[in-house]
Amino acid sequence: MKQLLSCVIFLLYSFPSISAARVNILGLRIYANGDEYQAPIITQGGHITIEFDVDTPVPPNLQILFMHASKDWVVDNNIFLNDLYHNRSQSLLYITAPNGVRRYTFHYLNSFPDSMNIVRFLYSGNYIFSVFEREHENTILAEGRFIVVENLVPTTMTVANRFYPETASPFNQMHYITVHVNVPPGGNQPEESRLFYPNVKTVDIFQNWKLYNPSRIDVDNRTPDTFVDNITMPEKTFTIRNVSPGNEYRRLDLSSTKFYPNYYPVQLVSGADLSRFQWQGSLDANGAAKLRPFIGGNSEYLDVTMRLKLPVPAEKRIFLAGAFNAWQPSREYEMVYDTSSGEYRCRFWLRRGVYDYQYVLGDVDRSGKIVNQDWLALEGNDWRTTEHYTAVVYYHDNRYGGFDRAVGMAAAKSPGGTEETPLYDRLSSPQEVN
Repeated sequence: MKQLLSCVIFLLYSFPSISAARVNILGLRIYANGDEYQAPIITQGGHITIEFDVDTPVPPNLQILFMHASKDWVVDNNIFLNDLYHNRSQSLLYITAPNGVRRYTFHYLNSFPDSMNIVRFLYSGNYIFSVFEREHENTILAEGRFIVVENLVPTTMTVANRFYPETASPFNQMHYITVHVNVPPGGNQPEESRLFYPNVKTVDIFQNWKLYNPSRIDVDNRTPDTFVDNITMPEKTFTIRNVSPGNEYRRLDLSSTKFYPNYYPVQLVSGADLSRFQWQGSLDANGAAKLRPFIGGNSEYLDVTMRLKLPVPAEKRIFLAGAFNAWQPSREYEMVYDTSSGEYRCRFWLRRGVYDYQYVLGDVDRSGKIVNQDWLALEGNDWRTTEHYTAVVYYHDNRYGGFDRAVGMAAAKSPGGTEETPLYDRLSSPQEVN
């Protein structure tokens, strides 16, 4: 039976300082089938698009390396999983930046698997890719993540509104998510299609494009809020009861050349942002970004300053997360308190377009990682928020010394509304949500 492959693409944006090779990557993005609004999920015959800009006098000799990794994003040091011929691009397509832009010189836009069938994703599971100059392979200029999913295990998912008794309003409004899997019998199928059902142990659930904050349900590492029924049986049920719906995202619209002309610093005409803890936001793009057409000044980068005004200083540090940084809070996007204005501010370069974003509280550990993240304190939490969820089912394959495959997937929307809903009112398939 022909396998249906799906790819759940997860990425980490990186905007490093100029490397030893003097190449600066700007605006790294990945999306599905050439559609910026599609959730980064493709089926067989589709493709992922990797897009970025560079600012160099001549086109750099860039490559992209793809490496298979564990479900915890640890690269597999295994030649069987990472074929040295099929895990790197041989050449990348680019065009010269349009006349009138000054922030970059070349625009790269490439799709994988490529048309020459050089880059292949031979095994399902998590992948990490890195961009580097061919002559400086040890200097990573940018990197990202995605997941290739084989639809070998029929998977369905339900999302319901349920009150969480351990917390007060509005934090007690939670999504109760149930994932049903049915591992088929091996029979006379090829080795790669025969699954030993006790090895289906983990389900990760991703909300919209918040790719670095999955909700995990694991047979071997259960919490008070996760449950697995029929652990040793072909038909299993994975449940989690404390997924916060959050709020609709804020929207950063840099489309207008009238309000935000090129070459001038940007301060939003709407003024500084405020806390939305008790305020339900407008509909968003479910975490996506839509950039202006790649024509002339429409494609310029703008010098943007984001501003946040709070009645009292926050108890933790504040970070921006959005479609411009893969929803990954980082030191580069930290809001710094300005004593003269009483505002928190963050300044960075961004290509003209419309971006979903929000504010996140957190602490910084000794390694520079943002820990103790709080996505709700400044944004609120409300069942009326529409969320898209993707569940990925992992299988530990004992071949080649052992590795993690992704063998099933389902997608669903939250029910919305203001009341509790039945637990099984939203049954979905992998094709329901794009």
